[in-house]
Amino acid sequence: MQTNTCLLLRLRRDRRGVSNIIVIVLSFIVLVVIVSNVVLWSYQMNQLDWEKMKEDVIITNVVRVTNSSWFVTQSEYTINIGSRTSGTYVNTQAIDSNFESFRESPPPRSLDINGTFYIDVSNYPLAYIQSIEIRLRYRVDDTGEKWYLKAYNWASQAYSDNGFNSTSGHTPVAGWNNYAVKIVTGLSSYVLSSGKMFVKVHDQGPDNTRTTIDIDFLGVRALVNGTLYTFKNSSSFSSHLTSLWVNNSTVHRRYNMDVYVNSGETFSYQRIDVTLPTGQYTVRVVTERGNIAIYTGG
Repeated sequence: MQTNTCLLLRLRRDRRGVSNIIVIVLSFIVLVVIVSNVVLWSYQMNQLDWEKMKEDVIITNVVRVTNSSWFVTQSEYTINIGSRTSGTYVNTQAIDSNFESFRESPPPRSLDINGTFYIDVSNYPLAYIQSIEIRLRYRVDDTGEKWYLKAYNWASQAYSDNGFNSTSGHTPVAGWNNYAVKIVTGLSSYVLSSGKMFVKVHDQGPDNTRTTIDIDFLGVRALVNGTLYTFKNSSSFSSHLTSLWVNNSTVHRRYNMDVYVNSGETFSYQRIDVTLPTGQYTVRVVTERGNIAIYTGG
């Protein structure tokens, strides 16, 4: 009986000892986890602080954007009246004296051609386009009649110059001529949501001379009121630009942005929806790390 009692007491002591060991081990594990998280958090904070201190993004230039590049036809012109005598549409894509030639038809001696053009609405949304410019560089062997530029009006389903800044046509002189018009009202009637538009070139009408016209360039472009920013990242890691501020004495406007500038990179960033104020202004760009780059202009 006494032996059994001793065994029970020893078992209880052993269990209590095992329990104490388990508690100590678990406490040690919890302590290790806490210390590890603190050390990791401290390291991450130190890393973020270090990156923030070393981040070096500046705004090197801010300029107004008044127009897009020229958009030219990517396929051959449709000849409604008259004929093509030499060259192809490729010769009308740049001002370089390489040209495509057309000739008026036999009596009634007229010429009517049109081409397909696409405005890049992904970079120049229609909502921010103020007007569309159409430009023709040409020469003729008969300066006795006017030439006209028109565009296809999708609403009226006809070529028109309604809403143009000039509808009087262009009277050429000897040599190369530059003729330009602007669509200033009713843009949505001339440009589809895809940016597609048709442009027509035609003469004044029947006369006594069968004219040949050389077209060196025919293109369209968007006229806008936007801004081009140039950023330079001199740090050893990429910078994420998240917001843009444009301020003057009376206006304070914030715009969202999502731009990454790689290490050592100089990056140009265009915003057609951002208009610079007149006079003195300040541009601020905020990075994801919380740094601010400032540019003053006007």
